[in-house]
Amino acid sequence: MSAVIECCKSRHLSRLTLAGLVWSVLSGLSALSSPASVAQSADADCAGVRDISAILSVVTEQFYDRRFNGLNWSSEVADAVEATQCDDKPEQVTERVNSLLARLNASHTGVYSQSDLDYWGLNSLFHFDGLDAYTLPFAGVWATLEGNSQSANPRWFATHVLNGSAAETAGILQGDELMLLNGDVFSPTRFMPGINRLQVTSDGVTSREVTIDVPEQSVMRAFVDASAASARVLDLPSIGKRIAYYRIWAARDQIQRSFQQAMDDFSEADIDALVVDLRGGFGGTSDDYLSAVRFMRAQNPLPMYFIIDDSVRSGKELMAALVRRDGLGTLVGSTTAGDYLSGRMNRLLDNRYFLYVAAGTFPTPGTGDIEGVGVAPDIEVAPCRQHCSGRDPILDRVLQLIIEQPDNTDVSGQ
Repeated sequence: MSAVIECCKSRHLSRLTLAGLVWSVLSGLSALSSPASVAQSADADCAGVRDISAILSVVTEQFYDRRFNGLNWSSEVADAVEATQCDDKPEQVTERVNSLLARLNASHTGVYSQSDLDYWGLNSLFHFDGLDAYTLPFAGVWATLEGNSQSANPRWFATHVLNGSAAETAGILQGDELMLLNGDVFSPTRFMPGINRLQVTSDGVTSREVTIDVPEQSVMRAFVDASAASARVLDLPSIGKRIAYYRIWAARDQIQRSFQQAMDDFSEADIDALVVDLRGGFGGTSDDYLSAVRFMRAQNPLPMYFIIDDSVRSGKELMAALVRRDGLGTLVGSTTAGDYLSGRMNRLLDNRYFLYVAAGTFPTPGTGDIEGVGVAPDIEVAPCRQHCSGRDPILDRVLQLIIEQPDNTDVSGQ
């Protein structure tokens, strides 16, 4: 059986054609089960149906739970395809697909178009032949959308600002609302190389315009540079303490080496406490990243604090869980994302989409479940997400804990 898609003048599919398409998407034996053949089965002018068909074909083939979390998957696919218009843009296709995929309740499962920052970030994450593929004008601000991207007035907030980035240099703060970019509605992928004008508000009342000199770079290059730029020692002369800080933005050999070098430098700097910030970026870390921490503890059992929240995912969640299991330090913040399935990456339709599909589970070596659960903090502090005016309540709490900590006291797993 094969399906040939014809887009009629009304841009809707006939019921007979829809049934054939859904069968071809769901059938593991059909010649149309590959994204290329599914795409070819759609009329060239019916881009929306072609795209959603190819994407759902791959999800159907690769998703690790063959029961699809109890969903009537064939019916769900049929509804998604039927609701798609021939002239739907990639942004509309991804929104419809992700609405369906969210009901699978599985991490590492989503599709992104070139208008999504995740598209550029994940593509650069999975490009292992250097750091300079999949570049775009990237200011170093990771923005989160409140509401619908298709709305007339989408509201974007700076969830994270990368250390040493153009955005940090320009004065963008965590929690800032990002209002207008070069006089138009903000979008994280609409920066231009060079000088940009961005209107922001830190308190939701007063606004300001900042000028950002935005480089063309990959997201992974930015994460590598930001991790190295985060390393610093905070002097608190009023209490006679020195606090070492490092933020792990993602997993990459260059970041692991930078972290190791920072730990060596911290050991020589006669520090009184260590803070490792795991928030933001991507996961992918492993127990190897803790080797330097274990060595430092063996040499000097000083207090160590690890900052977490729901932007900590995947391998960095394992890292947090191992900190707790082995009593390496105190977890401060809020519960991590609970995104711990293994994911399979797909570049689809001439690289216009990046599709991530959960392909299986990862072991949790004596740490308890992570997927769908996350790792809870030892000391809970709610993060600030919007209009923070420069405040970081989690880091502030860590610094307060260190200030209050008696000298020569090791703190772990409070």
